[in-house]
Amino acid sequence: MGNYCGPKVRLSRSVGAAIAETPKHVSPRKANRPGMHGYRRARQTLYGRQLVEKQKVAFYYNIRNTQMRHYVAAASHSKKDASVALQEFLESRLDNVVRRLCWARTIWQARQMVTHGHFLINGRRVDVPSLRVKEGDVISVKEKSKMFVKNSAASSEGPLPPEWLSLDENKMEARVTRLPLPEDVRMPFEPNFNMIIEFYTR
Repeated sequence: MGNYCGPKVRLSRSVGAAIAETPKHVSPRKANRPGMHGYRRARQTLYGRQLVEKQKVAFYYNIRNTQMRHYVAAASHSKKDASVALQEFLESRLDNVVRRLCWARTIWQARQMVTHGHFLINGRRVDVPSLRVKEGDVISVKEKSKMFVKNSAASSEGPLPPEWLSLDENKMEARVTRLPLPEDVRMPFEPNFNMIIEFYTR
């Protein structure tokens, strides 16, 4: 799976919603879509609305189409409601957990920090951003990386960690007390996960 490295505000403008909590995305200078035809009204067909919903969530979690398709397939075969399972899968990704703990300012920074091996899960070094954390897992910062992560966290003015994560700021360590629920999912826009599932199962 590739990683998008282009201008991020362009993504927000393309879907008409903030895909990050930073001021650049919440208050973009240009509200119209990027490109020479950006002033034109977006398609309002059912397929077009489903596509935009899929893109907003995919951009927010920084995942590509193939991986989103795998998540939807797994959620559809889950014993839980498909939309609930999909939110759990996305929210429990390691790079998203790092963002939720405010150890990174954006999902792109969180992905880079995980890839560079700054974090441990249950004492073992991990460098896979898509790794899903489980109940009881302990996520900690490597001793040599604590100052780097602390500086990144200091520049991050995000909200407090969600209730399913217990954070010890002094140790720079967090525990997964339970799996995330739909009410734990915080986004700068209102997602429609049912439309995303319909998009892939039509």
